[in-house]
Order: sequence, then structure tokens, then C-alpha cells
Amino acid sequence: MVSSMKRPVRIGRVVGLLGVLALAPLVHPCTIAAISGKYTKDGRPLLWKNRDVAIQDNLVRFFAGKKYSFVGIIETGDADSVYAGMNSEGFAIINAASLDLEGTAGSENGIFMKRALEECATVAEFENLLLVTNGLGRKTQANFGVMDAQGGCAILETGNSSFTRFDAVSAPQGFIVRTNFALTGVKPEEGGGFVRFNRAHELLQSAASGNDIDYRFVLRTCARDLVNESVNPYPLPFEGSQNGHPRGYLYTNNSINRYLTASGTVIQGVLLGEDPRLSTMWCILGEPVCGVALPLWARAQSVPYVLGGAATSLLRDAVKYIEGECYTDSTSDRYLDSFKLVNEKGRGILPFVERLEALIFQAAEAVLSDWRKTPPGQDRVRVFQDQLSAWTYHQYISRLHF
Repeated sequence: MVSSMKRPVRIGRVVGLLGVLALAPLVHPCTIAAISGKYTKDGRPLLWKNRDVAIQDNLVRFFAGKKYSFVGIIETGDADSVYAGMNSEGFAIINAASLDLEGTAGSENGIFMKRALEECATVAEFENLLLVTNGLGRKTQANFGVMDAQGGCAILETGNSSFTRFDAVSAPQGFIVRTNFALTGVKPEEGGGFVRFNRAHELLQSAASGNDIDYRFVLRTCARDLVNESVNPYPLPFEGSQNGHPRGYLYTNNSINRYLTASGTVIQGVLLGEDPRLSTMWCILGEPVCGVALPLWARAQSVPYVLGGAATSLLRDAVKYIEGECYTDSTSDRYLDSFKLVNEKGRGILPFVERLEALIFQAAEAVLSDWRKTPPGQDRVRVFQDQLSAWTYHQYISRLHF
């Protein structure tokens, strides 16, 4: 059921407008996608979000919840809002601010997402929550991506008092991308993120054609992409110069991996009939090209200290140091030195992180294979994610100078 349906605008028409509309300044200019399990390698659905925000201290928290327990990305000092999360029932939610939607305020997107994680077990229940709050009014202007353990996977463009649902299951090639404009937006001058939208769509479309979409591809290729409006720097390092800046420096204002990206999240759901508590939230704290992906499970009823911490995340603090090594152009904070990522000898931050992640992925996939046969207890999951995160942190900080 869809409330206050508006005539959908065809993507082709939107893409045609991209060269005309200017990029509007946005508070939370994120990139998200919902990917149906019908079109992934292993049949499990995925949600992806790169969170771009001025407050760079993102961390992970566990919440007992009013009805369901959950893990989520928050900003330091603010546990009232969650910006990507997954609960014990396998329901997961992400968002991208979309100020072109109806209404006058989107200041409570994160508060509403936290409520959804506490109360909803399915996409249908989330849609019902939207229906209930339509009449009351919400301070939401967002494209919400949601999925559940029953195969539901969708993006809902949500204003203060209406929403429109787009199902990934029935979408061409099984995925939906959104940045910071809505197909049902009523204020096009408030929309933005068109370069990121086009690039994310291009990456996923190419992978879908080859049946190559999985959580690894989204984390490593999509979340870390550095193509901007005028330069495709691949293969790295970028040998040219851009806008008069030094050789190898890339403008990251409009790329998917941005100078403002504070976290990257990929949530992998389950197959029908699998234990929903085995849904996995892969989290990169910091700019994805500098950070490392780690798995989390709501079943653990906790988060590792290096990701949560007391005030800030230890791992996020370490990634900040690396980011500082990459952004050294004194004339602008938006140009990244690609030679710090990969140099002429094939060394640098990215090769190191990818070697580290290869071991992390292998360990997580092996333990998930066992857990799917024999459901694990809370302590077993907690110990595994804590040990893996602690090991990763120590490996990472041992190489702070690349």
C-alpha cells in the first residue's frame, strides 16, 4: 500500500536533467542503494549507505530497544538518532536526506530511524508506521532504504506527511539507488547528488549484468569509488592533475567516496528460512578508501570497544589520522592525494586495507557458514566479533605510516 502516491518520474527523465540542475548544498548528502536478493550472488539482499556529514565522529552502538534490540551508526554524544542500523529480527534501515520532498523539516530522520529499529520487524510494519504517522506529521525528508528477513527490500521516499514506495524486487536488475533527490520530489531546486547517483547506478548496473553483486563488491568498489564529474582516475594512482592542483590529487566533493564521508555501511540480509539474527552489518568507520570493513551482528547484544568506545571510536580515530595523510593540499580540503592510496610501486593504504579485509571476509564467511548450520549463542557471536575487531585494530594501527 502506498500513501499519497504521486506520478513517478522516469529515471531517464531525471538523468536528462542532471546537466541543468545545480548541486545544492546539503546537510547529509549520502549515497544509498537497496538491492534485492534475487539479483545478488548468494541470494541475500543488501542495503548500502555512504554517510556524508560534517560531524565526522561516527561510531557504533548497541541498543536494547523497546521491542527489538539493534545495532546502529550514531554520532558521538547523540544516542537519540541512528543513521543506519539492523535489529534482531533482520529488519534494517538506512537513509539519504532529500530536502526536495514535501514538508518543511527533515531534522528527525535519525530519530525516526531509531524508532523503526525498535518497533519494526518487517518492511510491511515500517510502511504501517509511516501510514500511522502520516496524519500526525513527521519531521522527515528522506529516502529510506529498508529490508527484512522475509525478502522485502525497498526504498520509500518520505516527506512530513506522505511517502511513496519503490520495490527493489521489481526494479530493473533488482536494485534502486538514491542520493539527495527524490523521484517524487516537489522542490527540485532542493535536490542534489546527481553525479553520485549516476555513478552508483552505473557501477551496480554493470555488476548486475554480470551477476557480480555481493557485499564485497559494494564495500570495495561502490563505497570506495573516486570517479568525479570530470575525471575517472582508475587505475590508481591518478597520473594527471585536476583543476590546477598537484599531480595525482583528486577532487572528492562529488565522488561517492567523499571528503565528508564519515562511514560506509553494507547490511547483508538472510535467505528465506534462515535465522534473521544472522543478518550481518558491515561497517567502515571513516572515509571508505582509508577505513577497513568489520562485521557486526545484533545477536551479540553488544559492539566491540574499538568500534563503539566510551566517547569516540578508537578505530575511527586511527582512520582520521590516515585521512589527514591523504588530504595535504594547503589550498583545499577537498583534494585527495591518490598516490597515498596506491603509489607507483603498488603500495599504499588501499592494498594494505584490501589484504587485511581479505582475511576478515574469509573469517566472517567461515563462521557464518557454521552458524547457519548450528545457530550460535550470544556469547559465541560476541567473542568472535570482539576478537576480530581487536585484531583488525591492532593490525591497522601498526601501519599508520604508509
